[in-house]
Amino acid sequence: MRVVIVGAGQAGAALAARLRALGHSGAITLIGEEPAPPYQRPPLSKAYLLGDMEEERLWLRAADFYSDNAIELRLGQPVTALDRATKTITLGGESLPYDHLALTTGSAPRHLPAAIGGDLQGVYTVRTLADVDAMRAEFVPGRRVIIIGGGYIGLEAAAVAAKLGLDVTVLEMAPRILQRVACPETSDHVRALHVAHGVKILESTGLDRLLGAPRVTAARLADGRELPADFVIVGVGITPNAQLAGAAGLTIDNGIATDAMGRTSDPAIWSAGDCASFPWQGGRIRLESVGNAIDQAEVVAANILGANTPIRRNHGSGRISST
Repeated sequence: MRVVIVGAGQAGAALAARLRALGHSGAITLIGEEPAPPYQRPPLSKAYLLGDMEEERLWLRAADFYSDNAIELRLGQPVTALDRATKTITLGGESLPYDHLALTTGSAPRHLPAAIGGDLQGVYTVRTLADVDAMRAEFVPGRRVIIIGGGYIGLEAAAVAAKLGLDVTVLEMAPRILQRVACPETSDHVRALHVAHGVKILESTGLDRLLGAPRVTAARLADGRELPADFVIVGVGITPNAQLAGAAGLTIDNGIATDAMGRTSDPAIWSAGDCASFPWQGGRIRLESVGNAIDQAEVVAANILGANTPIRRNHGSGRISST
């Protein structure tokens, strides 16, 4: 039985490792769009951006883990098509067959629309190694950075920028930072900590547009004020990577819809992690966290091998997106 896993992030790596740990002796292929082996994302906006962690320390497994466990690791190869009728995927002009397919495609950062300056030079998101490597040279003491979004990613980037001596302003459209993920007391504590380190936090503040051409030079706020900027970091959430699944005709509902076992609307295709939603209390839920990615992927691995175990929400495991 050949298992192909599309998406070499936390969920994909956990699924592949669990299959082997449970005794699966068939072929396993783990496919990643990025050139790096599976790695941790949380340190990107903290230790890695600050320069305190080398890339190799981000890797989830040692380089030889995959070869030692007969897991074929194919990196830098985006999957361009999924043919359910022939049970094949296409990557790099090659057609690869599967018996079971697992979609662990994760999520992508939301970008500002080009119409309001989202495509200007000097505007960044934080999701991949390449994202952080691209912005690293911007972090020069005295430069002005505007961070759009007062969630975890934005505030972590703000902390690093302040520590490196930059002039930092955080814009948050909601009445308080971390409103979606934390109680008011936590928001108050985090706000006070950032302000004590020189970060300016503007809550209940909307963005009208970014200014400049071809490079961003300022942000115009909804109230008409203009704030100068040398560069901008956008941290306004993520969306599930469900395009491949949708193009193949799989059911999409707040991500790739699965049943309680992690199986999609095609019985040979499974999904886990940020990209997947599963039944919960009469609706559907999608969790965005490392803990959920691992837990869900390991359940799916067992179910591919016939365990028939339902996925259960791990309380406190991360941000919730439900319908």
